[in-house]
Amino acid sequence: MLEEQMEHITWFIPGRPEAAEGPLARYRPHVPVGAVAEYIRQLTPPGAVVLDLFCQGPTYIRDVVQAGRRAIGANSNPVGLLIAGLGLEGIPSGLEAALTRLADAPKDIGARNAPAARRSVPLHRHILSLYRSRCLACGEDGTAEWFAWDREGRYPYAKAVRCPRCGRTQEGPTDEDDMMTARRLDRRSFAYYFALDRVAPPAHPQRTRAGELVDLYTPRNLSALVDILIRLEGLDLERPVRAALQGALLETMDRASSLDPHGEERHRPRILRSPARFLERNVWFLLEETVARMGRGDGHPPVRRAADLKALLSDPTPAYTLLPLPARELARHLAPGTVSLILADPPRPDGVFWALSALWAGWLWDSPVAHALRPLLGRRRLEWDWHQEAFQAALTAVGPLLAPDGYLVILFAESEENLTASACQAASAAGYELVGWGASPEVGCRLVWRWRGREEFPPPGDIAAAAAGAIEETLRARVEPTSRALLHTAVHADLARRRWHAPFGEVVQAVRRGWETLELEMPDADLFWLPALDDSRDLPLPLSDRVEETVRTLLTPQRTWATEDLLRAVYRSLSGPLTPDPSLVMLCLRSYGVEESGVWRLREEDDPVRREEELESLCRDLEELGRRLGFRLARGRGWDLRWRDRKQDVYLFRISATATLGPILAPKPAIPRGGRPCLVIPGGRAELVAEKLRRDPRLARAARAAGWQFVKFRHLRRLIAEGVSRQAFAVMLGLDPTTGPRGVQIPLW
Repeated sequence: MLEEQMEHITWFIPGRPEAAEGPLARYRPHVPVGAVAEYIRQLTPPGAVVLDLFCQGPTYIRDVVQAGRRAIGANSNPVGLLIAGLGLEGIPSGLEAALTRLADAPKDIGARNAPAARRSVPLHRHILSLYRSRCLACGEDGTAEWFAWDREGRYPYAKAVRCPRCGRTQEGPTDEDDMMTARRLDRRSFAYYFALDRVAPPAHPQRTRAGELVDLYTPRNLSALVDILIRLEGLDLERPVRAALQGALLETMDRASSLDPHGEERHRPRILRSPARFLERNVWFLLEETVARMGRGDGHPPVRRAADLKALLSDPTPAYTLLPLPARELARHLAPGTVSLILADPPRPDGVFWALSALWAGWLWDSPVAHALRPLLGRRRLEWDWHQEAFQAALTAVGPLLAPDGYLVILFAESEENLTASACQAASAAGYELVGWGASPEVGCRLVWRWRGREEFPPPGDIAAAAAGAIEETLRARVEPTSRALLHTAVHADLARRRWHAPFGEVVQAVRRGWETLELEMPDADLFWLPALDDSRDLPLPLSDRVEETVRTLLTPQRTWATEDLLRAVYRSLSGPLTPDPSLVMLCLRSYGVEESGVWRLREEDDPVRREEELESLCRDLEELGRRLGFRLARGRGWDLRWRDRKQDVYLFRISATATLGPILAPKPAIPRGGRPCLVIPGGRAELVAEKLRRDPRLARAARAAGWQFVKFRHLRRLIAEGVSRQAFAVMLGLDPTTGPRGVQIPLW
């Protein structure tokens, strides 16, 4: 029964990689949008409980609830849960009003040793005064949007000033007043020690490391942030409004550090060190901009949130709850067998992000959850060995929570070899059995597992030999140069199926030795091929031809397909080492099908009966043209038609309704010397032919060496109708080239 159920599951759901949205988006991985919803539909019943094990954003939780299931989002990092909650609840209507209250909160200024001289001003006015600077155009006082600093010289050398008189922002060099203000800033002020003590109290083992993180902020920006933090805690706000302001402040704290360079684009910081020339942005302007951007929303409606975990589990109504817990503690709150599906998009071993998360969590929440991150303050570099061990521990802890028919789906949108290796090794060692997988450099990796429990397995055998064997078998199965990412996934999937697992470093070294034993060539960037397979006689058609045939077979004249159903059918037939890139699948769909309102049907001209009649008619026309040009006609020897002259084949025609190119690699029989082979195809296949030649440089070389020409039906009919001479035919045959993706023409040989 279980085997029958699994036959109807599509293991690889491509989805589409999209950049994360919301606070700290630049640190968060791309999300495979659309993949999770289909896994939920296939693998869980309505009302089931689904666990997002490392909840880092709202996408998976939203998909679960919209699919009619109940969702639990767990994460030991409260920063991730805050981001997820903001995306799920939507931005409350009171956010701008709360910012106004924060802006108007009183800030005492004046000499500390002269209480009588002290006075209060609104917080936002005080913070903006910290960035007061003269306009470069008119000389009037304005407010700097940013200063650019020289790290070694410790001085600002450029600025952008909003001038109320000029009505615009002026950029240029700083002046003496800007320099003097910068020199007067106290680097060890009250704000510094408040920020440091909040993250790592005196005598804490990570205090020195925490101090280095606090020093990533200029004294001016640190003073502004601490003032905002203190006054935010003093405001009486409803939970959603407070969370929204915290989210805006989280984004502000990121962009207010000195980690962004001046004068160059940088997606995200890779090391915890200020660039030689860095930006100091105006904290209050950042906060205002972030709140305004959040207020515009992301277009998603709010998702129903349960009051707590108990309420979620007692009521089958679709909803979600978020738990600030590490995986090892979930068993204290969930009974065994509670969960039908575990989704795991594993955290990356990003030391920069984790250290900054520990810093920002300490500033936002003086709580045990935030304190638990303190050990990460000192981890500037997180190794993959650590990642595999932590991932394995998490998966081991939650395995018993799965129902007997439950699944674990590990999915991520990058083609990251180390991430794939860590995931496969961790899951296998934690007691999971790999039941299906797929990978593509375009959309990432999908791994589907069943929980079997911890068992004793013999030590792994020769991992290097197994890796070499998996690579060769994958290339033999695909019969085309293949990306490094897919080959690596095939290797680690094979090791997981053998239940071979070892420390990360040992496995990676062994796999590398396996690669080195094979004499692989790289016909193009990041594509690998085993030349020894060129002499094999039992290889199937190249994968691209099989993808085309699969799509053509599915698009029979009697059927219509919704796009997602059609893609599932394709990937149900082709997964694991045969996973095709979604772009190739879609190109095959466009070649044979027409789409209207999300429904695909076979093109009228590709009706099998109609195509067969067209092929026969074109062959008769070619015969007539050949006679007219004085050639003798012949058939057979693997060709639909041969034009001969002086007992030699001059033109050899293969007339095909498809873009199948596999036979070009080893034509049977061999092309006679002096013969010009021509593949005559419908115009709708031209782009597909061009893409296959682009994907497989080995195939393109073979076609070029043999002198193949690719001729569209319509072009050949035009030549027939125009009554050309032999010489004109030879010249004009290749004047209507096939076209590549996005209309780029690829000339014929």
